[in-house]
Amino acid sequence: MDKCPRCGADAVFAGYEDARTFYQCEKCKRVWPMMVAPPPLSASTPVRVLVADDSDSLAGLIASWLEDEGFAVVVATTGRQTLDAAALHQPDVVLLDLIMPQMDGFEVWGKLKRLPHAPEVILMTGVSDPAHLQRAMDLCAGTLLRKPLEAEAVVAAVRAAAARRRHPHSRLSDSYRTNTHH
Repeated sequence: MDKCPRCGADAVFAGYEDARTFYQCEKCKRVWPMMVAPPPLSASTPVRVLVADDSDSLAGLIASWLEDEGFAVVVATTGRQTLDAAALHQPDVVLLDLIMPQMDGFEVWGKLKRLPHAPEVILMTGVSDPAHLQRAMDLCAGTLLRKPLEAEAVVAAVRAAAARRRHPHSRLSDSYRTNTHH
């Protein structure tokens, strides 16, 4: 738990705005932004994954697949929750559904890219509309997974994204990384 810089009392997460995390003192109620670098990745550090999907059951299933493989997983079910969780947990990888309430995945993705420690993003969609898919492909700098998802494809995509995060200078071309499982 963080401490208030004014009085030293315990502080709690207060929210997220404009790529900044805010904390509030439980005693004096002061609110302040905090930009903290995530801990460095090493071979022994579990990869932090944020699963963002408006389907609780699918998000839970994906989380269980990843936890079984040793990933540290947090789940969000709305665009706003996704941004708050990204600010608080500073994930290495975000699995992001494109259709979500409050804020769609395209808008969330645009905000995630502006974070000081922007995560690798894997887009997910169950939409088959060609215009929607083309927009996703045009914007996609990582991986696009088509629903229904398979555990092996999700785990492989997260492993590849984590490797890109750990070794950013060994990136594969975007066209090679784009995954269009059916």
